[in-house]
Amino acid sequence: MRTLEKRDVLPGADVAAPVTLALGVLFALAVAFAYVLSLADGVNPPDWVRVVGLVWLPLGMAGVPIGYYWSRGGAQRRLAEVGLALGVVGAVAFAALVIAVG
Repeated sequence: MRTLEKRDVLPGADVAAPVTLALGVLFALAVAFAYVLSLADGVNPPDWVRVVGLVWLPLGMAGVPIGYYWSRGGAQRRLAEVGLALGVVGAVAFAALVIAVG
């Protein structure tokens, strides 16, 4: 075992932390976009804008937990924790939207 390696740290953990943060931010923005599309009457963007804006819902929902798991124990673990927190807030807001509109 090398001296720089920590036990139970996956390779690429330092790269996964910023990716987790980016996915958390994009997921939260996609939830905000879903709110605007669902609740604002005057907003009707073209279909390609909807696809680009909402593609981050499933990618963030799946990517944030995977990225957090991958980055645990790494040097930039705090970035992943912020991304996870944004993902949890976004998931709660999305659930509230589905309950309110659904």
